[in-house]
Amino acid sequence: MRHNGVLVKWNEDKGFGFVQMASSQQQTFAHIKEFENRRRKPKVGDEVTFKLQQQPDGKLRAVEVTYVRERTDWLMLPTLLIAMGYIGATGYASLLTDFPVEVSWIFALLSAVTYFFYAIDKRAAQNGYQRTPENVLHWLSFLGGWPGALIAQQQFRHKTRKTSFRAVFYMTVILNIAAVYYLVFYGDELGLLGWVS
Repeated sequence: MRHNGVLVKWNEDKGFGFVQMASSQQQTFAHIKEFENRRRKPKVGDEVTFKLQQQPDGKLRAVEVTYVRERTDWLMLPTLLIAMGYIGATGYASLLTDFPVEVSWIFALLSAVTYFFYAIDKRAAQNGYQRTPENVLHWLSFLGGWPGALIAQQQFRHKTRKTSFRAVFYMTVILNIAAVYYLVFYGDELGLLGWVS
């Protein structure tokens, strides 16, 4: 079960502080290694969610700490440029070739749907609800929704640690780009663009 709270004390030098639960005045120990977003420095006043874990001495500590309001960090700009640039490039390709412009609209729609699925899965992970199967997220990425997945991963700090998931995700990105490249440059010769459109 996850709890809401506020970081009320923080020692930057030692990397720990205390979180006060929203439902009571109880303060719980929190170590920097339990914060999911390590690139952001914790500061007093940060709203967080966390789980409680009992230590060997019987005291409780905050674990799996996440910020309620993530700041847009420096990684978001290049992520947005990559995601929007890819969708824009598929649209531009339709101006230069017989590649259907509808594909770029489909990618934009799939990206929005994929972003939505990541948001739901992040909320489910925080609250212990049923998760979205990873295969669903991978298929959405492969079919063209990977720009939305990329944005969601950075914004929600979700699915960014599990190596096996990351490997498959990047494989879906490569396969999607390769398929689009093939259709743009060779699809007309093989009569594939008529089938796509």
